Amino acid sequence: MAVNSSSSSSSPPDQYSAIITTTTTTPLSENNEENRNGFNYKKGVKNLIETAPEMKKLPPEFVLKLPRNPLSASNAEIPVIDLSGLVNGSPVECRVSTVQAISSASALWGFFRIVNHGIEARLIEEMVEEVEAFFSLSSEEKMRYASEDVMSPVRYGTSLNSSSKHALHWRDYLRHYGHPFQNSFHLWPNNPTKYRNVAKKYLTEIWQLAMRIIGAISEGLGLEPNYIENSLGEGCQILAANYYPPCPEPDKTLGLAPHSDHGALTILMQNGVNGLQVKHNDTWIVVPHVPNSFVVNLGDFLEILSNGKYKSVEHRAVVNAQKTRISLAVGHGPQQSTVIGPASPLIKENEEVQYRPITYKDYIRLQQSSTIRGKTALHALMTKT
Repeated sequence: MAVNSSSSSSSPPDQYSAIITTTTTTPLSENNEENRNGFNYKKGVKNLIETAPEMKKLPPEFVLKLPRNPLSASNAEIPVIDLSGLVNGSPVECRVSTVQAISSASALWGFFRIVNHGIEARLIEEMVEEVEAFFSLSSEEKMRYASEDVMSPVRYGTSLNSSSKHALHWRDYLRHYGHPFQNSFHLWPNNPTKYRNVAKKYLTEIWQLAMRIIGAISEGLGLEPNYIENSLGEGCQILAANYYPPCPEPDKTLGLAPHSDHGALTILMQNGVNGLQVKHNDTWIVVPHVPNSFVVNLGDFLEILSNGKYKSVEHRAVVNAQKTRISLAVGHGPQQSTVIGPASPLIKENEEVQYRPITYKDYIRLQQSSTIRGKTALHALMTKT
């Protein structure tokens, strides 16, 4: 029987309790590498390179066992979608064409680039400036927001999101919830002084943009245009601001390991420095920066809701030796009490449901707590493996 993605406070089935609690939880602060070589890695890689500006070799804690040089990824033309066809008042044929383009990209790629999205370039610039100003604060100021809890509403950290022991990655991050703002706005950083207001304006417009895209995805699946948006309830928006400083040996590490996102879709922009790669047909593809565009990738929630018709896409971040890269990824999913599962209207007679139900909150914790990346959390929900 299909499970509707509807709000509920129900606990997840017992089989997930084991999955959620099996991840080890040795905090980074208890790892031996925190103060090895005289460096406090918990303060982040920006602090590391400022402490050792003449560093020529990557500290061994950051050297990853990679099957091949991550900088040798392939180039390919990714789908580019003009969103002007979704604007109210657009000719019907333009909307139909845009919905079809989004549906095709979702089914074949799991990601696409959007242009004519309606968000002003100056607002994007201001958001990047405020994020850069945050990462330029002292380590002590940033560490006010440090937390070992992956569910913390505001969190500064370094490497992967998990607080479990793991090989270190060349990234610092600031994560916090967005829409609905009344739950967390008062907890956001108040330094830089303009950060809260700029971030709220940016996240408000990104949420509205995401709902337009989600409406088109819903139509492309043969559902009512508002079906998926309604399934989100009040929703859950999460900003991940990522900071990747120049790395002495970028071919030996990653900024962020391969992973899929837990939500419905993520809207990403960056500061003009390349670093995003996506996995398509088992090949890593470079996704170059294009001014005035966003990259959209589908997340696990949409793969589950579509019962596997659309696939979430694995992606990763590589680093470079010359320039700091900043990326802002904004994820959009259902409210955390929602029990997620395939949409009932999409399950035909005698068709098997491919994913077991779980609350979205427990799925976030499951995925974010694990140090095993890729799509392992999603695979744990599949009825057949």
